[in-house]
Amino acid sequence: MFDLFRSREKAVRYLLGALLTIVALSMITYLIPGFGSNTGLPTDPVLAQIGDRKITMSEAQREVQRMTSGGRIPPELLETYFPTIVDQIVNREAGVYTAKRMGLTASDDEAKARFEAEFPQFYKDGVLQEDQLDAVLKQQGLTPQAVLDDFRDQILLRKLQEALLEGVVVGPKEVEQAFNEKYERAKVQYIAFPPAKFRDQVKISDEDIQKWYDSHKASYTKPEKFGYQVLVLDQAKVEAALVVTEAQLRAAYDSSLDNFRMPERAHARHILLKTEGKSDAEKKGLKAKADELLKQIKGGADFAELAKKNSQDAADSGGDLGWFVRNQMTPEFDKAAFDLKPNEVSGVITSPFGYHIIQLLEKEPAKLKKFDEVKAELETEVRAQSITDKMQTAGDQMHDALVKTPTAAADVAKKFGADVITVPSASQGEAIPTLGVTPEIDQSLPGMKPGDVTPLLVLPANRLAVAVLNTRTPGRPSELSEVQAQIRDGLANTKANDLAVAKAKEAAERLKKGEDINVVAKSMGLDVTTSSNFGRADSIDGLGPATYLFDAFTKPVGTILGPVEITQRQIVARVTEKTPADPAALPIEREALTRELKQRKAGERSGFLMDSIMAKLVDEGKVKVFPKEIQQAMATYRQK
Repeated sequence: MFDLFRSREKAVRYLLGALLTIVALSMITYLIPGFGSNTGLPTDPVLAQIGDRKITMSEAQREVQRMTSGGRIPPELLETYFPTIVDQIVNREAGVYTAKRMGLTASDDEAKARFEAEFPQFYKDGVLQEDQLDAVLKQQGLTPQAVLDDFRDQILLRKLQEALLEGVVVGPKEVEQAFNEKYERAKVQYIAFPPAKFRDQVKISDEDIQKWYDSHKASYTKPEKFGYQVLVLDQAKVEAALVVTEAQLRAAYDSSLDNFRMPERAHARHILLKTEGKSDAEKKGLKAKADELLKQIKGGADFAELAKKNSQDAADSGGDLGWFVRNQMTPEFDKAAFDLKPNEVSGVITSPFGYHIIQLLEKEPAKLKKFDEVKAELETEVRAQSITDKMQTAGDQMHDALVKTPTAAADVAKKFGADVITVPSASQGEAIPTLGVTPEIDQSLPGMKPGDVTPLLVLPANRLAVAVLNTRTPGRPSELSEVQAQIRDGLANTKANDLAVAKAKEAAERLKKGEDINVVAKSMGLDVTTSSNFGRADSIDGLGPATYLFDAFTKPVGTILGPVEITQRQIVARVTEKTPADPAALPIEREALTRELKQRKAGERSGFLMDSIMAKLVDEGKVKVFPKEIQQAMATYRQK
């Protein structure tokens, strides 16, 4: 692969750029191990095919896994969303296919230039830090070629988008109109009619209240009330009283000895000269360099210093790899390291990564950790398990005791160290003292009768609870006397709003006849507010978005606007000023506005164009989707 580049540095820069760019751009979301590969297992069904590119079930499932891990799709909806995810992959690949058919390409130099412009932070003194590349690739489980292919596709999709954009025509008049709409300004004077201003003018009679009550009686009911006691077992209190004995820890240790067996391990450092992607000639040169470094080490040179200057892995730590166990490294490295004696240096070892020179620093045989070494760890585990068991046991016993003697809640609570909360009378949804609103209890109450006990309930903050119902008072229609004040207040608000609407209409008519806005406002006990200059996309002080008064830009000065309801108030306004855009600034803005209009138009037509592209590819047989296989893949996400 690296023959595509003139140097190793260019390859490294390009690959890291590809990875980071694709991760950063949501358009390309398939940086998953194996994604982009045209091969699959023989048992891996093909869900769709675009040209020669096959989309397999495992590939789509990896995309689903990525989206699920980000919390973007709830697991229970995966079966529903799966076809949509497949469609997204198909559309993306169809776009890449179309771009290639149009003759669009993505060159190495384009990729390199873009990376250097967008990610300068990954260079130190102008040199790319290769360790970062290795770390990122290993973390993602990616190969350089897969990253390269993915990044090329992303560039092709961008070029396809730009090609579609070039086909959009924006005329001079459209640009001028957009310029004027962007920079023209308006100013208004307005009167606000808040209903509260007219509340004291509203009169509500007893007859009005009675009439409303009679016609809406079913809307006024007293909810069912419950009297109950809640016994709450708090884990923190139970844990505080928990004692873990030495005997318990010894028993836990003896029963799980396999957990404390340590395999043989080694502590080593190495010098690595990488050969991945290198030509045979380059590999020959690296082998000669490795031989020379080994010669220097055997001649007494400091291993760590040579590693810092020459190793392409763990150079900052002098090649130190820390401790590792058998089979953790590649087979070649593993065998060589464990065959060495402490402070002994290996020959030049060849692995898939390159040439290694290894120095074993320490080695420990397999052993069983002693009790004292793991006692603290054991105590944490035993305590955690014990508290879980004790909470469940105490909760179950507390529940059973309350079922036997539901009238002795206080005694039962005392026996188990629980708190008891008495609720004399409350409806569902009311807050319980110290617990707040508790849906777990609310949901249990309707099906209970006095003397019944709820199941053991799990509450937030590591608490268990059980409740016993003492009394139950059925719901009933409210008497007029109980809701009279509520009805009066509601009717007053309604009539005050009606009056505000009527006053606003009256004010608008008077203004249209030529009366002065200040005179009209004063006659109604209201104020006139003058806005600042505002644009179409601005917010008007005290009112909100300018879209509420959009006609201020389309109607002449002096026009009366409204009434219109804004934030629960009626507003009547008069356009007092209009400031057109300065045409002298148009030449400066023309290019940016043209681009913006093109993008807007392209966005409006992109869906249609993509549908047309897909329809053409399907008609030509270049895009094939296999519904049966997709249905089978969907079934793997079906909730049991």
